Order: sequence, then structure tokens, then C-alpha cells
Amino acid sequence: MSKNGGSYASPQLGVAEARTAKVLRRKLQWLLAIVVACTGVLATEIIAASYSDYVIARRNLTEVMAFCRVLDAANYLSAERGPSNGVLGIGVAPGSPVQARLTEFRARSDAALARLIADIDNASRTEPAGALSPILAEVQRRLTHARTEVDRIAALPPEDRNLAEIQATIEAMFGVIDALRPAIDWNIQRLTNTDPNLAGIALAAQMLANLREDGGRLGSQIMAPVAVGKPLEAKNLADSERTRGRLQEIWSIVGKPGALPGMSPENVGDLAKIDHEFFGEGLAIIDGIVAVGKHSGAYPMTAEQLTDRFVPKMKPLEDLRRAFMDATVERLSANKTRASIKLAVASLATFALFLVLLILMRRARSLVFEPLLLARHSIIELANGRPIARLQGKGGEGEMGRLFDAIDVLRQRLDERTLLMQHLERQAETDELTGLLNRRALELIGGAERASGSEQGACLILMDIDRFKQINDTHGHLVGDLVLKETARIIRNSVRNSDLVARFGGEEFAIITPGDSIESALALAERIRVNLAREPIVVSEGLGLSVTASFGVAEGQSANGGWKRLIESADTELYRAKSEGRNRVCGHPVAAYHGHVTPAKSARA
Repeated sequence: MSKNGGSYASPQLGVAEARTAKVLRRKLQWLLAIVVACTGVLATEIIAASYSDYVIARRNLTEVMAFCRVLDAANYLSAERGPSNGVLGIGVAPGSPVQARLTEFRARSDAALARLIADIDNASRTEPAGALSPILAEVQRRLTHARTEVDRIAALPPEDRNLAEIQATIEAMFGVIDALRPAIDWNIQRLTNTDPNLAGIALAAQMLANLREDGGRLGSQIMAPVAVGKPLEAKNLADSERTRGRLQEIWSIVGKPGALPGMSPENVGDLAKIDHEFFGEGLAIIDGIVAVGKHSGAYPMTAEQLTDRFVPKMKPLEDLRRAFMDATVERLSANKTRASIKLAVASLATFALFLVLLILMRRARSLVFEPLLLARHSIIELANGRPIARLQGKGGEGEMGRLFDAIDVLRQRLDERTLLMQHLERQAETDELTGLLNRRALELIGGAERASGSEQGACLILMDIDRFKQINDTHGHLVGDLVLKETARIIRNSVRNSDLVARFGGEEFAIITPGDSIESALALAERIRVNLAREPIVVSEGLGLSVTASFGVAEGQSANGGWKRLIESADTELYRAKSEGRNRVCGHPVAAYHGHVTPAKSARA
């Protein structure tokens, strides 16, 4: 065995002690399992909450980025109308800046639509976006048709271009955005279902996108008359007024500081820039065209010049939308990062906790449990009078060390007590099998009482195990010896320290109760009878014998020859108990104490 924290090798244990140690180890394992299980439940709750936060943050970021891609596609398609309007006014001129810009913008629109189509089957989204397939197919169909019309009209000589055809082509470009609106609405609904907290962000982003779209429409709605040099028709004026009204209404909502969630104070400057450039200078350009177009077609600029001057005024609108979405994505990305860090910390903390528990369990086993088993075994050995090795220093320097030191002190005291008891036992006459006084010792006590001449009364209980010969014949003398020893144990546990108990011979026992009345002696005999009858004596594993006894109780004086008469009276009552059916108490001359106790009226059996 090692000390100071090492594990203790158990000494050679008896079968019962080994079984007890095994049971204790099993209980310790169950206790540790319960601790680990409870810790696991708490850790699982923490990790589950952290993982849920991470999943929500990742899902929100994924859905918002998908929404951004839809808004980007809408913006690119809307922006494509600018160079398209330009070529409708000046026609197709290979190598011209307007034609090059149109090619560039068309490529951007196509790339944005391709990203949306690829996003339909994106596995990172919370659910398939298959509902967008027919919407995007319709967008592509309308876009192809509108582009075909733009290219056809741009290829015509200026004198062959028709106002109605140009207006229809511009309307066809409007129809592309209108076809994409269900995709925007679908994504807004998706964001709202994903997290209600995203509803405000989605609606704000939609209004900013509509602000950019309606700004472009405002210019496109008067572009056809400018392209052919004709006055504005009533439809152009009505559409322009409705669009201007929508712009003013949207701006009254989102154009106030603090109206857009998550925007920093620096964006107040963006709002002022929109007020100045778009709602100031940009609308002034439109107002100038409208003022001329109401009366004639002598516009101060061509369709290309109108596009070049008005489109830059809408750039602050797009910058605000992009800044708002970038800030939203950055905030959600930071939430995802924090959630992932929290999840990682919770997982690492849980792993560390279980590692610490494992170490503590092993340390507790080696420093506490095994030493306690050794201490328990040592105490049991001492209690049973068996020698043990010296334990000083085996528990280390702490409490266990002091425990083993105390056991050593106990061992020394018990050794001294054992020597004293051995000395006393040599002086007394004891029954070797039961450890009780034997008959000779009892006769000596009776002789001493007789010699003293004491007039003190005494009660004598003679007890005989029922059918003891049958036990010996059936189970053998070893079992019979065990029955005698267990009977003696039960008697000792039932009497007082002042009572004298002796094995009177064979299966008979005698109890002297000095100074007691016959009633007290009868009560004691009945208590012994009941204790013996209700406690089966285990003679082997799985086998217990129900043993009963008969009792004779007498009262008298032990002096002046009274001891012999006391024995004879108790013996008479014992045989009467036997003859009346056994397992009962008989006493004389007092009436029955219990249902089994009867007056001494019959002769000895």
C-alpha cells in the first residue's frame, strides 16, 4: 500500500466484508454517476441554449444576405434602365459610351439574376427557396423581351422611332421590376417567419429599395417624349405625379434621423445628402423637363443628357440602402460570431468540467474512499477482536492521517482491554461454545450466595430449546452449535447488564435476575421467547431455522439451601411448559404474564 494520496490495496477480507466493500463501491459509482448525470443535464442545457443562439444568429445572417442579393438584383435591373433609355434616344452607335455602359449594366443584371437562381438550392438556407423559380423565370422572360425591344428601337433611324413604341419599351423595363417584386415580398415574409425581430429591418430595406426604384421611374416616365422631342402626354404627367407622391411619402418615413434601425449617427449626413442632391437638384431637373414638356417638345437636353445628369442624383439613394444593409449584415455577423464564441466556450467549459470531475472522482477514490474502506475493515477487525497491522502514517498528512492515528490508538487500547479480558476469562468459568457462564460458574455463584447468608430474593429462569435433538439429527451438530450460539446471542441482547446468563447444560440456559419480582422475571422470559421465535437463525446462505424455547420461572431465596429449591422449582415449571406444548413460559406461584404463561398446577412431566 502507498501513502500520501496513493491507492490502498485492501487486506484479505472475509466473504461478507468483501461483499460489503463491493456494495459500497457500487454505491459510490452510482453516486458519481448521478453527479455526472446532473452535471451533464446542466451542461446540456447550457450548450443547447448556446447552440440555439448560434443557429438563430447563423440563420438570420443567411436569410438577410439572401434578401440583400434580391435587393441588389432589383437595383441592377432598375439601373439598367438608364443606359437603355440613353440608347433609345441616340440609337446604337458602336463604341459609344452609352452602348458600352448598357453592355456593362446588362452583364451586372445577368450576374445578379444568376446568383438568385443559384440561391434557390442553397443548402445553408433554413428551407428550400423553390417558390422563387417561377418568379425568376418570369423576370428573365420579361427582361429578354424588353431588351429585344430596346435593341430593335435603338437600331432604327431617329425619324422612324415611334413615341408609343418607346413608351411601351420603357413600360416593359418597368415590368421586369414588377415581376421581381413577389420575390422581394417572399423574402420579407421569410425574414419575418425566421425571426420577428427582422421584420422591421426587412420593411425598412424594402422602402429604401422602393425609393431607388421610384426615383428611376420618375426619370423614365418622361423619357419617351424627350427621346422623340414631343410634348408630355397626360399619362406621362399623371405617372410622374404619382411617383413623386410615393417618393415623398417614403422619404417622410425613412428620411428622419433614427428611423432606420441599426444605423449609426454618421448616416445623418447621408440623409442630408439625399435631401440636397436627389430631392433638391434631381427633382429640379425633372421639374424643368416637365415645365417645358407641358407646352412643347423643345427640351433643353436630349434623352442621353437627361440620363447622364439625373442618374448620378440617385446614387445617394442607393448608397443609403447599401449602407443600411451593410450595417445590418455586419451586426448580424457580429451576433453570429458572439454566438459561436459562446458555444465554443460553453463546449470547452463542459469538457473541462467533466475532466475535472473525472480527476476528482479518481482522487476521491484513492484519497478518501479506499482509505475509508481500509479504516472500516480495520475497525471491524478490532471490533471482532482480531489483530491488525499498525496504520500510523498510511493516511497522509491530512484528516485521513489523523483518522488512522486514532485507529492506532484504539487498537492499542483494545489490545490492552483484550489482555485484561483474557485474564478475567481465565479466572471465570465460561462455556466455550456460547461464551456464557457455564453450570459450574453458576453453582459457584449459588454457593457464594448461600455462604453469604443473604436474604435477598432472586428469580431464576430456566430455558430449554425445543426439539433440539431433532435439529442435531436433521442438520448436524455444527448447525446445532450455531443454534446454541445464536440463542445465546439473543439472550444476551434481551437481558440487562446486571442479569447473569449461563449455559446450564446441553440446550438449556439459565438466567438469574437478582432482586427482581416474579412478574419482572416472567416478562423477561416472555421477551426472550418472542425475540427467539421471531428471528430465524441463519445456518447457511439461504437457509434459516425457526427456533423456539420453553421457559420455567421461579422465585425464592438463594441462601440457607434456597438455591437448590429455586433450581428445582424452575425445573418443574420448565417441564410443565414442555408438557403443555412448548414455546411458552410457565411460572410459580404467580398467575400468567402472557397468553402462554399459566399457573403451576400440573406435576412435572
